[in-house]
Amino acid sequence: MIISRSRSIFCRRAASVLAAAALLCGSAFAQTPFSQKPIRMVVPFPAGASPDVTARFIADRLAKELGQPVFVDNKPGASQIIGTDVVAKAPADGSALLYTAVPSVSLNPHVFSKLPYKASDLVPVIQVVEVPFVLIVRANSPYKSVDDLVQAAKREPGKLNYATYGNGTPSHVAALQLLQNTGTTMTDVPYKDGGILDVISGVVEFSMEASAAAIPQIKAGKLRALAVSANKPVPSLPGTPLLSEILPGNQLHSWNGIFAPRGTPPQVLDRLSVALQKIVASSEFQQNAIELGLLPVGGTQAEFGSFLAKDFEEWGAVVKRNNIRLD
Repeated sequence: MIISRSRSIFCRRAASVLAAAALLCGSAFAQTPFSQKPIRMVVPFPAGASPDVTARFIADRLAKELGQPVFVDNKPGASQIIGTDVVAKAPADGSALLYTAVPSVSLNPHVFSKLPYKASDLVPVIQVVEVPFVLIVRANSPYKSVDDLVQAAKREPGKLNYATYGNGTPSHVAALQLLQNTGTTMTDVPYKDGGILDVISGVVEFSMEASAAAIPQIKAGKLRALAVSANKPVPSLPGTPLLSEILPGNQLHSWNGIFAPRGTPPQVLDRLSVALQKIVASSEFQQNAIELGLLPVGGTQAEFGSFLAKDFEEWGAVVKRNNIRLD
């Protein structure tokens, strides 16, 4: 009887220990909902482009923060549609992220009627940087201010030319906003590479070029910056006026941000958000971004979401007014 009773007590205690262990294991599992697969950060730009450089910087630091491999997968082409669609259709378990810019969610839905994905297929995680557009002319251009350019265009409507990356691209839509806000008419000259060399040589009068590409040529004395389209002054362009101060309401610019597939668990998004906020707020990242002519942003998922809602409407308004369609 004594042996039987002791055995019974032992069994009950063992069962309790096992139950507690099971609860602890279950709790630990619930707190780590990340996929055990390496994290794939899709970048819809070619290797070596400014967004790719920044994405690789972040991927390296994110891997250290999470203790999990993070690798960059370049999927350029088709106005960022190819890479964006890959992530929109990826498993929503934290194993796929999209490092992208304006066209993916703020511009493509307005200019393409048949996208393979919807903007709502992606959830914002963090806005990484603001990418200003610089209104550039050649270094020896007779136009020394935005007003000089505008007055010349008004004197001879349609005669002046501007370079873009093609119809419906951010540089094109940003230039159209400038034209509609000044009541001027100029001729779009599309280039696969944006035409910055023809701006330098004077073949075309101006372009709205991303800061990362424009600033090195400005510092080399080959281009002149008349204004910059950004929410705040750009340290790499001291003394350059904000376009919105010259033309209120004229402030379309690009950005880089990170998204995850819709349906990604909140715990995963929170973990990513905390790690990425830490990286973007670091002095190392801030200095690196500013040197590239970018403006670090950071912030929460909600803040990025609010920004995107406004950004979507602003790009859409210019597209609709100019009836831009790409299909």
